[in-house]
Amino acid sequence: MNEPSKQPYERILFVCCNEREPGEAACANRGSVELQKRLKAYVKEKNFKGRIRISRAMCFGLCAEGPNICVMPDNVWYHHVGPDDVPAIIEKHIAPLETT
Repeated sequence: MNEPSKQPYERILFVCCNEREPGEAACANRGSVELQKRLKAYVKEKNFKGRIRISRAMCFGLCAEGPNICVMPDNVWYHHVGPDDVPAIIEKHIAPLETT
């Protein structure tokens, strides 16, 4: 196995999009798919292709805390994320890369 000489992305945001039966605790049941789409649209709009990845995760095992987002390599975890939280996540983890 070869270790890459450079990391493929500067930052990856994993958005849990796990679904369960209606009424059960699950990130997708609480709107995480829309959060993932909004983050992905921002990254595309700002042309971060190859630098930032917005990825769907299936389950972090934190269903009662969802929607959940994990930012790597920062190892920052967000719980109970709603649409109003997206701008703050962008400002903290994505926007600073616009100047580099």
